[in-house]
Amino acid sequence: MAAAIATSQPDDEHIPETDSANFENEGPLPTAPGAEEPSADGQQREVLENEDALKALQFTGDSPAHSRQSDMPDTAKMKRDEFVMDTNNSSIVSKRSVEKLYYANEPEYFRYFVSKLKRRSPLINRGYWLRMKAVEYTVTRFLAEKTAKRKVVVNLGCGHDPLPFLYLGKHPDLCGNTTFVDVDYPKLMQNKLGIIEKTEQLRALLPKLTRTNAETGLLGSSDPYVAIGADLYNLDTLKRILDDHLRIKDASVAILFVAEVSLAYMEKEATQRILEWAASLSDVRFCLLEQHLPDGADHPFAQTMLAHFEKLRTPLHAIGTIADMKQRFADAGWPDAGIDIRSLWDMWSDPTFLNAEQRRALDKVEPFDEWEEFALFASHYFLLLAERKGDQDWSQRPYRTSLAGSTSRLSLAPSFAGSGTESPVPNVPQEQPLQVPELPGSFVPRRFAAVVPATSEISESEAVGLLGGQGSQERLTDCDTYSRTEDLLPMTGPPMRSGVMCHTVTRLGGTSNCLLAGGRTSPDKAIADCWVRLDGMWRKSQSLPEGRYRHCAVPLRLPTEPRPAHTALLFGGKASDGHVLDEWLLWMGEGGWRRVHVVGDAPPARFGAAMITDSREGVSGVLVGGMTSAGRVLTDFWHWSLEADMSLYCRNVTQRATAVLRSNAAILGRFGAQLVRTNRGILMVGGICGGRMLTSQDEILNMKTLRTHPVSGRRPLFVGTSITDVDGGLIVLGGGATCFSFGTYWTRPSILTDSPQASLNCGWHLLSTQKADLSMAPPIDAAERPAAPSHVPVAASATNGHGANELRLSDPVQVPRRSLAQGIDFERYVEDGKPVVFSQGDIGPCTEMWSNQYLTEAIGWDRKVVVHASQKHQMDFQNKNFNYITQDFGAFLEGCERGEQLYLRAVSRNAPADQPTNLADDYPEIAADFELPGELIHVVENLHSSPLRISGPVAMWLHYDVMANVLIQVRGRKRLYLYPPSDISHLGFAPGASSSSLDVFNPADPTTRHALTNTHPYEALLDPGDILFIPPMWVHTAAPTESMSVAVNIFFRSLQPPSYAAGRDVYGNRDLAPYERGRKDLARIVKSFDDLPPDVAGFYLERLGQELLDQARVITRSSQLHTVYAELS
Repeated sequence: MAAAIATSQPDDEHIPETDSANFENEGPLPTAPGAEEPSADGQQREVLENEDALKALQFTGDSPAHSRQSDMPDTAKMKRDEFVMDTNNSSIVSKRSVEKLYYANEPEYFRYFVSKLKRRSPLINRGYWLRMKAVEYTVTRFLAEKTAKRKVVVNLGCGHDPLPFLYLGKHPDLCGNTTFVDVDYPKLMQNKLGIIEKTEQLRALLPKLTRTNAETGLLGSSDPYVAIGADLYNLDTLKRILDDHLRIKDASVAILFVAEVSLAYMEKEATQRILEWAASLSDVRFCLLEQHLPDGADHPFAQTMLAHFEKLRTPLHAIGTIADMKQRFADAGWPDAGIDIRSLWDMWSDPTFLNAEQRRALDKVEPFDEWEEFALFASHYFLLLAERKGDQDWSQRPYRTSLAGSTSRLSLAPSFAGSGTESPVPNVPQEQPLQVPELPGSFVPRRFAAVVPATSEISESEAVGLLGGQGSQERLTDCDTYSRTEDLLPMTGPPMRSGVMCHTVTRLGGTSNCLLAGGRTSPDKAIADCWVRLDGMWRKSQSLPEGRYRHCAVPLRLPTEPRPAHTALLFGGKASDGHVLDEWLLWMGEGGWRRVHVVGDAPPARFGAAMITDSREGVSGVLVGGMTSAGRVLTDFWHWSLEADMSLYCRNVTQRATAVLRSNAAILGRFGAQLVRTNRGILMVGGICGGRMLTSQDEILNMKTLRTHPVSGRRPLFVGTSITDVDGGLIVLGGGATCFSFGTYWTRPSILTDSPQASLNCGWHLLSTQKADLSMAPPIDAAERPAAPSHVPVAASATNGHGANELRLSDPVQVPRRSLAQGIDFERYVEDGKPVVFSQGDIGPCTEMWSNQYLTEAIGWDRKVVVHASQKHQMDFQNKNFNYITQDFGAFLEGCERGEQLYLRAVSRNAPADQPTNLADDYPEIAADFELPGELIHVVENLHSSPLRISGPVAMWLHYDVMANVLIQVRGRKRLYLYPPSDISHLGFAPGASSSSLDVFNPADPTTRHALTNTHPYEALLDPGDILFIPPMWVHTAAPTESMSVAVNIFFRSLQPPSYAAGRDVYGNRDLAPYERGRKDLARIVKSFDDLPPDVAGFYLERLGQELLDQARVITRSSQLHTVYAELS
């Protein structure tokens, strides 16, 4: 097609030169009698995805004349059968690569079906890993169901996939009373049985394996395993064997059919007969994983995928939309409420399918940065789970809920189900449609490059450069010059010795000067080098503090004297070791890079975000999206401004933006998008979003109106593109993607416009491609020396060899301990207002009794509780990095015990929004097991609430409580950090907020360390039976030191009643009445200066503020809330 140049070979950027260099040699496969021997070199055909297409061919073997089948001549069919036998192992080779890399230290079963290990590229590995995980997830859930019924797992089109052995060998506890059935092309199944018979490790899992003498039909069986060679175009054979041998029609049998990329290649009518037959059984589930078209057949990835299978002469007969496939199951007799279908990309972001630590663990196996390509692949594959039971109450749908369990999952409205696309709700207001006509002439394929401004002001509107990026064979160092004329000198890049991608080039003011910063070669080799072009000449500049890529950078114009300074502001990115950065850096010319201190809310660490200034020469702007270290696309929206004191004020404005977008809000948060300024306002173009794929209807978002510009006509692929405004509109340069194993799609240079004739009228074209003069390059040892990392290990101290420039944090003071056995005056400790740990007190038998089993039996497994489910080790209330989910109490406890990051803070059972919780009222079943020592009677006399707290390995956010409280540790151990009230201004609390986003347990990032340098931390380690007194306004956070923690927290009033605000205070942290009144008074004071000139108003407000701080210091000193006091600077 004219829209792209497609190649059949996948990008092999990360494939080692020898594909098995890092692995041991594996012996040849044992071969069944009469089966074809592998070729002498053991090589397999190099088509990665052919096996999925060719699985369909397994089902077109000899069949009775009355069966429905294609009219293919016998000779052609025999040739295709030979092709099937020759390429069958490709899929298993890819899965073997995944097994070796991603399932280290586990029993290996794919290896017995692969003659030689071949390491696939990271993209192929991760794609197959996700496919394998989705099927494993479904099969495991089925096998774990508690039922007295006999279970049968039927794998349709199994190939050499060792699914039965994965469970019989790795999870025998799940396989009781279960039979695994492999169904595939007869010759292939004969060969598979031959391998099993000759492999002791496989044969040992199948006691009394018996082979028949049949060439088709039932080929072999043992207690847990049945092998069937059958043609699915004729179901009679398969039905008869399953009925006679396994009696699957009996109501005492539960069946799971698994079809992983096998039915899509059959004729739709034949597939429908399979679905109808399966739906006729009494207790059945169907797991289907295959391709679909989320944005129609003209999407570039879909074009490449469909063309690939057409080339193989195995078209995808059954492919359609998710809605199409769900309807096909409904038409076959499956109840609509029992059908759940989701794309693999949707499942990737679902914490009930994969938690954050599981996703992070993948990056430790091999470096990975093909996120856009991975999202495209996963968006074009779905997992469908259908369930049909005669006695099932579909209002409950327990099995379906397990697949759809994420509360953060994007819900796609059904109103467009029949449209053939998964595009957003159609009634969302849209702007004028845009077209993307191609520029005439040739182009150089490259993606993840960077736009370079013209080399002189004269040619500013006549030329633009495109530097570096990933080319068709390697990363590039050269620079394209696109121009409207023919008489310009070509542009070149800096004399870099190796190609670079995912870097930034920032224009410095209205001149041709610009700054190149960072980038990468491979994903584990981030670059710290910076180059500045002044008056057309490139020279080396001060390196970044640490190499990074996929950061974002914008130009700033600082109002300095005697003339403004043009500089660049840089944020985020990813480092060589995989950690994600959250630091802001300002380029200071010869002075190098300066870290910028953030005031207000600080955006969490991210890479791949988009950033732009509000105006061309401004000092404020927006930051949108990006990705976390766990591979989750962020959906937040930030506004920032550089203040006169060179600090950066950041404000989270996500709520305002999402209120406008409403149900379409997911398209705001993107990874790898471009923000570009136009006469229509700022446009956000391309990238990927979480949960679903962007479509032609919503890929371009107008940030001014928050409405989308649909793309009409030809579809480009806005991945890895570079977009800039030129005379004539927006020019789109570079871009493309490796479309899994189907080929590579390259986006041609285009003009983004509302005029279809724009590309012909504007005159832009590729003028030249020029390499830099390497004779001007710095010496290798200077240019390629890696920069030292700027982050500091959490456990390191300033005395352990760190340089003088590292920020030293104060060692925490241990909270004093007092024994209740010796008698105490608790009210005196309350008056002192300092934390203390009380030990050796009697809190009842709860410390011995409150095991998970006891709590489940006493409270009830199915008691519904609302818990926090976090994707990070520390919850953040300000940024809501957790979800509120409702779980069965028993399931919640099991999740905590497994190490899931769950947290229960009990609320009132009858009126959670109106009344504080009380252990005796809300959990009467266990309240008698707990008691408060008599020495703490003051707590009971002034009781506010007594929440039960149970958590897995997750930390509470940093916060303060207005009411005093005691934390009684019942089970497990817990660490707390506490800070005196005078530290509040250093701990990142926004006005009116009682919580902060600082992670004081892991102060590795410079922003957090800077904030903590002037604080005075206390540390408490609680054992079961310990009681910690936390005075009001003491900032604190807590985290279990073991996998699970159970505690009771009792809040009580320690101040005079008039001090507390009137009205509801469910959690005991509503600010005191004087503070609430004071904030209102402050607003009135500020407003009273409205009529004065800003400089006069600012003068007096700063004086009033200083007076207020002085009074605060006097009061704080006299209160003696803590021993060590640091005066506010």
